[in-house]
Amino acid sequence: MIKKNVLITGSGGFIGKNLKEYLKDKYNLLTPRSFEIDLTNLKQVEKYFEENKIDFIIHCASTGGARGIADKDTTVEDNVAMVDNILKYKCDDTRVILFGSGAMYDKSRNLHKVKEDEIGNFVPEDLYGKSKMLIAEKIKNRKDVLMLNIFACYGYGEKESRFPTYTIKRVIENKTIEINQNVIFDYLWVEDMEKIVHHFIEYKPKNNIINITPTKSISILEIAKIVNGFENNKVDIIIKNKVMNNEYTGDNSILLSEIPNIKFTDVKQGLKNLYNYYSSQIKQKGMKNE
Repeated sequence: MIKKNVLITGSGGFIGKNLKEYLKDKYNLLTPRSFEIDLTNLKQVEKYFEENKIDFIIHCASTGGARGIADKDTTVEDNVAMVDNILKYKCDDTRVILFGSGAMYDKSRNLHKVKEDEIGNFVPEDLYGKSKMLIAEKIKNRKDVLMLNIFACYGYGEKESRFPTYTIKRVIENKTIEINQNVIFDYLWVEDMEKIVHHFIEYKPKNNIINITPTKSISILEIAKIVNGFENNKVDIIIKNKVMNNEYTGDNSILLSEIPNIKFTDVKQGLKNLYNYYSSQIKQKGMKNE
């Protein structure tokens, strides 16, 4: 069989980088970086699509949404422009997967297993969430675009400030785990995300906006306790604000209807995989330094 030519935008980011590694032997990948093509620039996008045969698009590139970092003023315009430009110049029969976020439901409120039909009921206060909401409204009636909404995804190569990696490194370094405020999340293991995306490359979905969340939610305190059990010497866990923060979880009924046989990696197993990954890295560094 002739392999599809799959364009992955944002291949330098956490999601894009993992998808690139997972899909590299399955498809012919095109993975331009932002310094090679500015997706907000209409002319550059037009030129790229004219010069490359593209059978499928996975749009991971975006701006904003980083925890603790203010969204830049052009976040909404930039994120919407990237999607508009891609949809303008792709072929009519080329399908697109792009990523939404739990932030599009307005994370300033409690989000308990929110459903896809709630998008737009509340306008997000943050620019990143607002941009994702506007994109969802743009594509909701298109059969050639699928939006997969991630609430929390963890795994190899995530930022060190992300809670699973932060906790693992604190335990390995035998340092106290500090939690500003406990909160319940839907943490999706990165390899489960990869399999979901691969499924929807091969099979056209019945729905075009889907929350990709595991069925079981978990608090970050529970995560800390699980990781703390991986070493003989347990570290202290401190919660600075005892009041629970707003929940951040999504309903996955539509996902389960699309992929009835889906199996989610248990959080404990995912964390153990990530723990072993970082432990191995530290051992390798130690051997090189000897």
